[in-house]
Amino acid sequence: MRWSPLALALALIGIAAGAGVSRGAAAARPTLVLAPAAVGAPVVGQRLTALHGTWSGAAAISYHYQWYRCDSSAARCHSIQGATAPSYKLVAADATHTIGLTVKATSASGTSTAYASVVGLVAPATATFISTVQPLITGAVQQGRTLQVDNGAWSGSPTSFTYSWSRCNKNGRICTRLAGATAAAYVVTAQDVGHALVVLVTASSSGATAAAISAAATGPPDGTAATTTTTSTSGPKNTVAPTAVGSAVQGGKLTATAGTWTGSGTIDYTYQWYRCDAAGAHCSSIHGATAGTYKLVARDVSHTMALTVTAKDTVGKANAYGSLVGPVAAAGASLIATTQPTVSGSGATGKPISVSSGTWSPVATAYSYAWQRCNGNGRICVPIVGATLATYTVVAADRGHQLLAIVQATFGNNSAKTFSKSLLAQ
Repeated sequence: MRWSPLALALALIGIAAGAGVSRGAAAARPTLVLAPAAVGAPVVGQRLTALHGTWSGAAAISYHYQWYRCDSSAARCHSIQGATAPSYKLVAADATHTIGLTVKATSASGTSTAYASVVGLVAPATATFISTVQPLITGAVQQGRTLQVDNGAWSGSPTSFTYSWSRCNKNGRICTRLAGATAAAYVVTAQDVGHALVVLVTASSSGATAAAISAAATGPPDGTAATTTTTSTSGPKNTVAPTAVGSAVQGGKLTATAGTWTGSGTIDYTYQWYRCDAAGAHCSSIHGATAGTYKLVARDVSHTMALTVTAKDTVGKANAYGSLVGPVAAAGASLIATTQPTVSGSGATGKPISVSSGTWSPVATAYSYAWQRCNGNGRICVPIVGATLATYTVVAADRGHQLLAIVQATFGNNSAKTFSKSLLAQ
C-alpha cells in the first residue's frame, strides 16, 4: 500500500504521540515533600504570600495558585475570582473569614495538587490585637494519642486562651466542631483517623478578643503514624540533621553531609539542592543539582540555598533537611560570611539560646541579629517580633519549630547578612 505524504505524516505523529504517552506513564508526577503554606499577617490590607512547598520527581515544575475565602471554621470555602497569583492582598470581604490556598504542581508527566493550612481569622484593618504567629499542633495523629496545641503569638499580651477543636477532611477543609473538645490537649479517636484536625484558639487581652485557627495536623489514612510535617513511616531514621558546608559566595562550592541515620542494612543517600528566596521561602529544586556538592552560580546571588537528603535502606526511605545557607554573595563582594553562625542551647521552653556571629572576610566590626521562627524542616520562616539580641528565650509558641537568626555584619560602610544554622525548639 502506498502512503500519501499527509497520511504518512499523520501516522508518524501518532507513533510519536503514543511513545510520548508511554514515556509519560512511566515518569512520575511531582511528589509533595513539604506542604505549601500561606504566610503573612491575617489583617485586611495586608498581603499573604504563597509558599509552594517542596516537590520531587520532576526536573522542571511550574506552580499554579488559587486562593479561597472560607467561613470561620474553615468550611464552605469558595474560590476568590482572579486570586491566582503567588500573593493575595486581604480585602474587607475577608474580615472574620479564614483563607485557604491550593497549589498545583505541573511537570511534563502530569499535575499534582496540595493544600496549605488555612489562615485567619482575618482581622479588620483597624484591629490592634492580632495573631502574629499561627498556633501549631504537636503530637501524633494516631488513635489514642494526645495532641497539644500551642497558643501561637499575638501582637498584645493575652491573659487567657480558649480552644475549640474541629475535624476536617484530609486537606484541612470542610471542618466541623468536636463537641466538648475545648482544652489545649485532645485525645485522637477512631473517627479522627484519615482526617485533619485544627483548633480555633481565642485570645483575650484587656477586654479585647481575637481568634486564630491553627495549622492542620494530618496523618495517613490508616492512622498508624502521623506528624504535622511530611515524614516516612518506615525506613531509616535521622538522628543528626544534614548540613551544607562552604562559603556562600558566587563561584564557591557547598558540600553536603548526609547527617547521622539509623536503619536496616546499608543506607544509601541521594541529594537535591534548592534555590530559595532571600527570606528562605519559595524554594525550587535546581535541575541536575543532585550531587554531594553544588557550585554556586550567578543566578544564586541574593538567594538562600537549601538541601534535602533522602536516605534509603532495605525497609524504606525518608527525607531530612539541612539548614538554609545564604543569602549568596556576588563574586568580589566586599564582605562575605566564611563560616555560618550556629545556634547553641537546649531549645527547651523558657530557656535561652544563643547565636554566634560566624566568621567574615574581612573581620566584621559590628553585628546585629533578627530571630526567625520556621517550620519543623527549617523553611518557611517568619520574624519573631522584638527578638533582636544575640540571645533569645524560647517560648511555648516556638515548640516544634526550628529557630534561627539572621546575622548582619558590618565593616566600614559595608554590611551583609547570613542565616545561622537552625535549632529545634522542644
